Amino acid sequence: MAITHTKNKAAALALLLCMFSTAVQADCLGMKVHAHRGAGNAPENSLSALRNTYFGTWDGVETDLQLLGDGNWVVHHDLLTGRVVDTGSPRTVKKLNADDWRAASMKNRGVLTAETPPFVSDIADLATAFPGKTLNAEIKDVVPSCAPIGALVSQLRGNIKHGNWFLTSGVPNNLACARRADPDGYLGLLVFDPRNAQAAAGTNKVSRFIAKNARAPKLDKPWLQRVRQQIGMPVGVHVDARSLDANPTLLGDAASLDMPVFVYAIDGDSALAASLLRAQQRNHRWPSGVILDGNPETFCAMMQ
Repeated sequence: MAITHTKNKAAALALLLCMFSTAVQADCLGMKVHAHRGAGNAPENSLSALRNTYFGTWDGVETDLQLLGDGNWVVHHDLLTGRVVDTGSPRTVKKLNADDWRAASMKNRGVLTAETPPFVSDIADLATAFPGKTLNAEIKDVVPSCAPIGALVSQLRGNIKHGNWFLTSGVPNNLACARRADPDGYLGLLVFDPRNAQAAAGTNKVSRFIAKNARAPKLDKPWLQRVRQQIGMPVGVHVDARSLDANPTLLGDAASLDMPVFVYAIDGDSALAASLLRAQQRNHRWPSGVILDGNPETFCAMMQ
């Protein structure tokens, strides 16, 4: 089962909640399991890593989208190229065009490969063949207008006929734009925990200062209600394990508002498992889904 797009909002929400409660219950306590930037010994966010996920035992794949300067959407995580995608010298994605992207090469743990980085059209073609698996795509950019996001929604809707995809973003306005183009599809708001600044941005004076002085985000019921109002249903929240620990009522509050919660961990799958076990002890709830660096079998065994 998967998150799909329907024309009726009530039907979409009912289907969404049913999916989260039944699909993988026998394997991972009802939680959907997505692979973080793909799987296997392949460059992260590469077409081969995403293909490995689709052929594996994950329920879906989490990946990252950015906008080229010429309006094409591509798959890439970092602010600059260089770590995973080699473009000669580090550049922001928005300063590249489609020809630049086709000429680039991917790196696997620092080693240059013959693989080129994918466009959104490539992953949409891949996803089409797997109606039972979810494409979970994060918009990384702060997109200045709704038009490019509307074009992205149209591209995904047109290419992935089975509808098993959804968008997330840490930028609420991106999701508000997506809602205009997609009134009924599930959207996920990513919540950044500033205490993870150093792990997310690398070690420097600014990130160390932010991480040292930051407080956990407050994700209470009034905040969740504001998210619902700002973005529109169906919507959920995708949070780090540290944020889940700091907000012990989050899973119950979200469930009362029919809002799914996905959880990941900057510190890895073991830290994620430990956080979920603490949450389960507190309120006897599991999240709707998890984003993993490793394989589902190893992670789900930690939950037993």
